[in-house]
Amino acid sequence: MTFVFNELSADEPARTRQAARVRMESMLEAVAALAGDRAANLTAVDSFDLYGVRLTTDYDLTGWLRDRAVDRDLRNFFWTISTKLNDLDIGEAVRCRFHLSEFHVGNRVAPGLGLAFLLGTVAVSLPSEERWRRVRIRLRYTWLENDGTERRRDVVAINVADRGQVDSAVDEMSNQARAALTASPALLADRKRACFPHLDFGLDVDDQLARVPVEMLHRIIAKLIVLDDAVRRWRRDAAESPVLPKIHSESEPTMQQYGDRRVFRSASGAHETFRLHAMVGGRHRIHLRIDRRDRSVEIGYVGEHLPTVKFPR
Repeated sequence: MTFVFNELSADEPARTRQAARVRMESMLEAVAALAGDRAANLTAVDSFDLYGVRLTTDYDLTGWLRDRAVDRDLRNFFWTISTKLNDLDIGEAVRCRFHLSEFHVGNRVAPGLGLAFLLGTVAVSLPSEERWRRVRIRLRYTWLENDGTERRRDVVAINVADRGQVDSAVDEMSNQARAALTASPALLADRKRACFPHLDFGLDVDDQLARVPVEMLHRIIAKLIVLDDAVRRWRRDAAESPVLPKIHSESEPTMQQYGDRRVFRSASGAHETFRLHAMVGGRHRIHLRIDRRDRSVEIGYVGEHLPTVKFPR
């Protein structure tokens, strides 16, 4: 997962080195929490020297990396994730669009926030000012079309500056991804993790989705939204069990006769039984399993109604 540093958040150096250390710790903890088990990259726009960020008037980021008062694991984490923009494959189309665009926060040019918006990812800020502690930062986006026409609109960049903002940032990212998916439902397999961050998906799901008629994908997406939101509430409310609406368990006779038809590969590659299901219309089902210990719900099957004792086929 790529994060883009908001260089404007470095405009107000901390008064003391200790305050600067706290700011860096806050920002990096947010990055680690938001990335989770995914590989993370922290970058900045080409015109900005990330290592030269002045954390105080006499203490820059390079000094922070050499500071033995800073937790060594935190310093190593920064070394691991910091990456030059040129070393990332952001796509030629995005590079071209970025160079033909300008982003402003108030009267300040904000290229880092703008790049995060174009990449559909998250900006990270030092918590130096109140405006950089917001999850949603409104930008004025101006760009040139290929014919030279200038366009302008207001957009929102997603931003984090401390760990407490991670849940809100995840919600913002999934909402944006879901809006894009609604317009292009055939991309469900590619975008399922971004759109449904609280669900796990087994290894067979992508192949299954490729066989689902396009006209059914909107209904499947709507059901996945309900399930994802339910798991989100379960995790954040610390309830004992999730409240999953309209979920049914297969009967014992069905499991005895057709239980093997409900075994699919989990995300880890293990073969698991997905006995529970959610109905999608009359002919399609989403099969899932609940792990209360890990507080997770995993989707193992998306497709046509599997055989039961009442409806064999």
